[in-house]
Amino acid sequence: MKILIAEDDYVSRLLVKKAVGKSGHDIIEAENGRLAWELFLEQSPDMVISDWMMPEMDGITLCQKIRASGKKAYSYIILLTAKDKMTDLVEVFDAGADDYIVKPFKPDELRSRIKTGERIIHLERSHHQLQEDLILQNGKLDEALRELKITQGHMLQSEKMASIGQLAAGVAHEINNPIGFIGSNLEALKDYMEDVNEILSRYQKLGRSLAGPAEKSLSAEIKEALKAIRQFEEEKDLDYLKKDIPELLQDCKEGTRRVGKIVADLKSFAHPGNDRQMLVDINKGLESTLNVVYNELKYKAAVTREFGDIPRVEGFPQKLNQVFMNILMNAAQAIEEKGEIRIETKKEGDNVVVSVSDTGCGIKEEHLSKVFDPFFTTKEIGKGTGLGMNMAYNIVKEHKGKIFVQSTVGKGTTVTVSLPGKTG
Repeated sequence: MKILIAEDDYVSRLLVKKAVGKSGHDIIEAENGRLAWELFLEQSPDMVISDWMMPEMDGITLCQKIRASGKKAYSYIILLTAKDKMTDLVEVFDAGADDYIVKPFKPDELRSRIKTGERIIHLERSHHQLQEDLILQNGKLDEALRELKITQGHMLQSEKMASIGQLAAGVAHEINNPIGFIGSNLEALKDYMEDVNEILSRYQKLGRSLAGPAEKSLSAEIKEALKAIRQFEEEKDLDYLKKDIPELLQDCKEGTRRVGKIVADLKSFAHPGNDRQMLVDINKGLESTLNVVYNELKYKAAVTREFGDIPRVEGFPQKLNQVFMNILMNAAQAIEEKGEIRIETKKEGDNVVVSVSDTGCGIKEEHLSKVFDPFFTTKEIGKGTGLGMNMAYNIVKEHKGKIFVQSTVGKGTTVTVSLPGKTG
């Protein structure tokens, strides 16, 4: 198998080369993204292992160009990155990468990921060959192949969500431990500071009692020490510190509580394999989803909520959260600078209705009928798969609901989801 290694740092490139070389593969080296792209076109490698940050062309752009190249044979892409935020990893997958490894990596881990890539390449190429054979046998299978491609795209999207979910679950587990002992230590520190404040108050009371007539009977050394203490109290504003420290501790405690809430929402939102049908609180699901995507929304839009008193919905909570996430992310991406996203929930008859409105660029009238079509997207190549709203449509349909889009160019878009409520 032919593997292209794109890495500008010589030492890192050597480490990757040594790890790959042990597997007996042919290696092509590139020291920047532009050269890697030229070598890809020239030699059509089976696999590309690329750094994210490179001169002349970064790894994300390289991924996008490879996926847009229309090469007949499938190339498996692994991106090396020191970034590990949820939004960074979503960007990796949206660019077309199949896998990622967070730096610093272990050679055994890289070799294991390569073996996984080999199996997927084999499956992809077998599938591609099967497609060609079917076309040769019958030229009327276009619609069947389209359905197969849609299913394959949904499976790929689900695998990516599962990968993000595994990462989220692991990160959440690792964060919970330090958050726990930070919270515990803050409680202990609060108690200690109450004792310290009591001791300081008594010292201050003693200092004040020694002032005035009583001070005349003290030795010169004690008088000098008292003077120094009073000056130090004034410089440091001891009374202010005694008041401010408990408030700072309370702020820290509130901060750990908020982090804990975000971690809990992350785990419930993206934990793979645990989704089961149950009675779902849509308002609670929206709050969890907002916590998870907050980093994407906060720079783009002010979010307003109008949550009504609604019945629960019978369904799969993580799938429904994925619908809300896709709608909210699209709303944020439609806003070029700064705008507003408004979320409303209400009961209409026996149904629960969720509306998400944005003040973004809007959707052209000729595109409205295609919004839920698989692989339809108005985004740049590599920026989206065109599967997000199609998956949302299918999930809502699975829950016996309906989803609508209304939009005006230059004013904004409203996506409405109607789901049957569960009463009694």
